[in-house]
Amino acid sequence: MRFPFGLTALALLLVGTGPAIAAPPLELSVVRILNRSQRSNWVAPWNALGTSTSTGSGFIIDGGLIMTNAHVVSDARLLYVFLHNDPNPHQLRVKVIGHDCDLALVEPVEEGLLDDYPALEFGPLPAHRSTVETYGFPAGGERISSTRGVVSRIEMQAYAHSGIDAHLTVQTDAAINPGNSGGPVVQDGKVVGVAFQGTSQLENTGYFIPTEVVDHFLRDAADGRYDGYPELGVITSNMENPAARRRAGMNEGLSGVRVDAVFPGGSADGHLRPGDVLLAVDGHSVANDGSTLIDDFRGDFGAVVDRHQIGEQLQVRLLRDGQVLETAVTMRSLPRLRLLANSYDRRPRYFVYGGLVFMPLDRELLSTYGQNLPLKTDLLYELYQRPLVEPGLDKREPVVLLRRLDHAVNANMAWHRDQVVEKVNGRKIRDLEDLIDAVESNRGRFHVFEFTYHHRFGVLDREQADAANEEILHLYGIPEDRHL
Repeated sequence: MRFPFGLTALALLLVGTGPAIAAPPLELSVVRILNRSQRSNWVAPWNALGTSTSTGSGFIIDGGLIMTNAHVVSDARLLYVFLHNDPNPHQLRVKVIGHDCDLALVEPVEEGLLDDYPALEFGPLPAHRSTVETYGFPAGGERISSTRGVVSRIEMQAYAHSGIDAHLTVQTDAAINPGNSGGPVVQDGKVVGVAFQGTSQLENTGYFIPTEVVDHFLRDAADGRYDGYPELGVITSNMENPAARRRAGMNEGLSGVRVDAVFPGGSADGHLRPGDVLLAVDGHSVANDGSTLIDDFRGDFGAVVDRHQIGEQLQVRLLRDGQVLETAVTMRSLPRLRLLANSYDRRPRYFVYGGLVFMPLDRELLSTYGQNLPLKTDLLYELYQRPLVEPGLDKREPVVLLRRLDHAVNANMAWHRDQVVEKVNGRKIRDLEDLIDAVESNRGRFHVFEFTYHHRFGVLDREQADAANEEILHLYGIPEDRHL
């Protein structure tokens, strides 16, 4: 039987007026986050790149805060949150962000906005082969989605956001897609992790940040400032080879990993030496493959190190010259390691003088070379290898002469692109501030820039460069000669 249009609409309306299916209480606390972001420009550091829009997920926790991933809210110029069944955007601000663990706390600008929404509680590390559910807003959708999966692996793994840090992760076959990032992973009604990344190498596989990492972040952020993970600061090799164990003097029953290098300034500096065998950390014996028994699973010994905050003590047992020694290592950060990480929420540091553009050498700068990066052997060696080959190297950050802004004052300068600066006017350069001071304190006729490799150097007439500096800045539309 066919109904007139009006009756059809009425019939559909009446069908939809039955009892509404209430959303589970947990879903009330899962939110969608919209980020209008802008990245900095490492090629022209006085400019910024264009804006972009991305979405992610988050969930409400105690204190009127929302937890999400750092990569969901990085480089934000404007942040909005959409609450359950509320089509209106509400502005957010970042309270604390940890790029090394890809976690962030954000809060609404409107006071009391979250008062009527339940805060989710955290649970323990889920057991291997147990079932979990992920919640979020994948693919930019506006309706909440949930998927169920099994915990298939618990291990240390690289965190893609920073590109350098590795922490504990949990692998699951629950779908984790773009937009799911920052959403809760739930077991028995409690949050056991934060969805954060997938992989193109495996099908139907996603990863979430377990509550052990979340707890470390929250304890660090309790004072309103995030200090980050400490770094033991060593490179190790496994000792599964029997000949290597005999050479190291490891008797039957001893196991561990060999220390190959110790980073200057790291936690192990002054405590461990190359050639030592690391036998145990905090009472956890280290196996010859670098693993240790942690609670109910076996994982990389780094997971034990990760349990510490900066300033805490790590107990270490080691073998050195045939003797077993015990030592307490005070955990410290390793600032130079951040040069190897992706950068967010900051403008590049730079200095322009006489048309020469100087910048610190870091991972972001290297990334600008794209497919030409393998050709930049000097820069790669300087950032990644030289600190290990020269452990006493007194450089807080390598400085590079990035390029030249053409002007008569610097015309025909022999070397002016991608040169690592070793000295300026005879003074060794440890960081960008050193270079600026060496330039501005010089009263000689010339500025002499000595470069690290191949005995190259460049020269400027000091008086001509001083006189031309403002003109060059104006000519190339540069608002300020430096950003530090």
